[in-house]
Amino acid sequence: MTRPSLLALLKPLAAVFLLTITSPSPLFGQADEANKDGPAEGHSYHGEAFNEGPRQAAVTIPGTGDVHFPVTTDSPEAQAFFDQGIGQLHGFWDFEAERSFRQVAALDPDCAMAYWGMAMANFFNEKRGKGFAEKAAERRDGASDREKLYLDGLVKFFEDPKKDLKVRLRDYVRVFENIIEKYPDDLEAKAFLAKQLYHNNGKGLKYTSHYTHNLLIGEILAADPDHPVHHYRIHLWDGEKPEKALASAAACGPAAPGIAHMWHMPGHIYSKLKRYEDAVWQQEASARIDHAHMIRYQIVPDKIHNFAHNNEWLIRNFNHLGQARDALSLARNMIELPRLAKFENPDGKVYKPNGSWQYGRQRLRDTLLRFELWDALIGYAENTHYLPADPKVIPELEWNRILAIAKFETGDLEGGRGHLEKIESLLAEETAKRDKAVADAEKKAREGKKNDKQVEEAKKAAEKNFAKKITERENAANEVRVYAALNAEPADTETALDLLPKLKDLAQARHATLWQRAGNTEKALELSEKAVSGGKNEVHPLAVRVALLDEAGKMEEAREAFDQLRTVAGTADIDLPALQKLAPLARTFGYPEDWRTPRSPADDLGERPELDTLGPFRWSPPKAPAFSLKDAKGNTTSLADFEGRPVLVIFYLGQLCTHCMEQLNNFAPVTEEYTKAGIPIVAISTDSVEGLAETFQFAGDENKQENPFPFPLLSDANLDTFKAYRAFDDFESQPLHGTFLIDGQGRIRWQDISYEPFNYPDWLLKECVRLLSFEES
Repeated sequence: MTRPSLLALLKPLAAVFLLTITSPSPLFGQADEANKDGPAEGHSYHGEAFNEGPRQAAVTIPGTGDVHFPVTTDSPEAQAFFDQGIGQLHGFWDFEAERSFRQVAALDPDCAMAYWGMAMANFFNEKRGKGFAEKAAERRDGASDREKLYLDGLVKFFEDPKKDLKVRLRDYVRVFENIIEKYPDDLEAKAFLAKQLYHNNGKGLKYTSHYTHNLLIGEILAADPDHPVHHYRIHLWDGEKPEKALASAAACGPAAPGIAHMWHMPGHIYSKLKRYEDAVWQQEASARIDHAHMIRYQIVPDKIHNFAHNNEWLIRNFNHLGQARDALSLARNMIELPRLAKFENPDGKVYKPNGSWQYGRQRLRDTLLRFELWDALIGYAENTHYLPADPKVIPELEWNRILAIAKFETGDLEGGRGHLEKIESLLAEETAKRDKAVADAEKKAREGKKNDKQVEEAKKAAEKNFAKKITERENAANEVRVYAALNAEPADTETALDLLPKLKDLAQARHATLWQRAGNTEKALELSEKAVSGGKNEVHPLAVRVALLDEAGKMEEAREAFDQLRTVAGTADIDLPALQKLAPLARTFGYPEDWRTPRSPADDLGERPELDTLGPFRWSPPKAPAFSLKDAKGNTTSLADFEGRPVLVIFYLGQLCTHCMEQLNNFAPVTEEYTKAGIPIVAISTDSVEGLAETFQFAGDENKQENPFPFPLLSDANLDTFKAYRAFDDFESQPLHGTFLIDGQGRIRWQDISYEPFNYPDWLLKECVRLLSFEES
């Protein structure tokens, strides 16, 4: 078979548009017997497993892998979507794989393997996976003998979730081995065996032989060189011998060019081999494909598996290459993304950091510290929503540490001392807590008539609970004291030299510069050599070493290191402080003003399309569909009425939806706070215009004819607006709950589409303010 060129496969990915889909037949046809009276509004007619996951129709996505898994169906379209789902499973794109398999079921409700696919897309989600497997078992009689082996094996895996997981996983490997024995030409059975061995390895059933597993993968590729099983070979050798996966690193992306993760995975191999330019290309390709897909199909970024992981690793590799501008741009973009509403407890009072927001803040901090961009760090931390302190990601201790360093380094000694005093206060508080706990433990032990040894053991146990936090605070205080000493007038090098050996977990290159500034050149050179050795092909450690060798008068070694740096920094931002510092030395050596010499491309790379054809470098919010709807009095409200200002739009499922009334009643008391923030609220109902009047009576006084809520209620009885915003289950032809923040430019900045209404108005207000602040920064 001749595979289409990458450009031909990927060309459809470059266009960005809002999708309009004609709803397919309701999934399964009729509601299950258990739900014949109907579920709660927004819930699936076919059980809890179907409530979550993708509820909008699938479309054909080009480039999801050269795979064919024949199943029992009379629908060629269903077979095509099944093959698409198989490719997506191999690319770990489980969310979209489930959507493809749901599409198969919509086209052929009796296709048992459609539900097998849904279960496979939720393999480590016991509850949903088991629910889908049970639906597959109900249709077993219509499956082929081969398919029954797949079905029976998966049903058995989910049969007893309390059974030891390792035993279940080991038994599931034997399912695929049994299929291969009976159907030796079943390539997908071999591919799923390779996948399962990888999954099992991550669950404590380690590879017994990497080479044996590699032979299995090689057998598949011998039959189909373009099979996405290249993905599993990369995982196989990633932590073992990455050079053995170079051929698959070249072939992985082209094997399934429409799946972002397939471009990401070679980045593992190139990163392990310190080939950061090649890794960056792979990770940027992955990011661009994800960005295009999310924008096109109105998907919240962190709903996509490994999206945040790919982008944060891309930032790290940008930093290795000295591409600080790209690193900062992507880190900011990650922070600007809408956050998933995840909380420590159901009350929604404590946010649980996750995904892009968490990684973006960490990588923004790391980049600013590494490249000593002090003014920018102060601005981001004090004047924007990019780097404020928070309880989990950049806690108060860390926030004060980085600001103290930045302020001392920019000459704001008073500001730096203020942050140091805060760190010392946090240390004193934790020390006092420890001392009290130790005293209480001693008192309790003595009152319990314990002997002296037992008393000491009790005291040590109490002290141990505070050791980590106290060490963190001591280390932060000592690090900042070093900067305070070195920036004093005159510099207090004696204090710095006393504290420097006590610093822990400090980047060796930065540690080396501090030793140099304190006057110990020998120690500085020792540390910088270690930094370069441990950070092969990294710009910053090598640039620091060149500068230190220059200051030490070791010109021959400095020239040798600089010659190496010219290639390593071939794509670096030459105006970074660490590189600008080298300009005089470059002139001494007779180098041109732009002394960078980019390395030649490697000769072992696969086919690579132009990055711009894959999608945008940064995610941007999709355009909100226009609407113009009437209220109970016949007055029209349009999205255009809010041009130039944001609006929060709530889609609710009518007056008889008790959860919806609860949602509206939860938002009503905080409407004034939203208004003060410049964010009006509009609610759109499935009710008719006449039905809205009944809502007034239902929610308030039965004789009242006025809206009981402090925001307008609009009618979308024909559901056109629900569908346009994708707050609609295409598979079951029913509306879903939705909450959307639309900014003044008419873009969707945050959304929640679910089988349940969104009920965290206080958190959402803070999130709206955070997101909208980025328009001004």
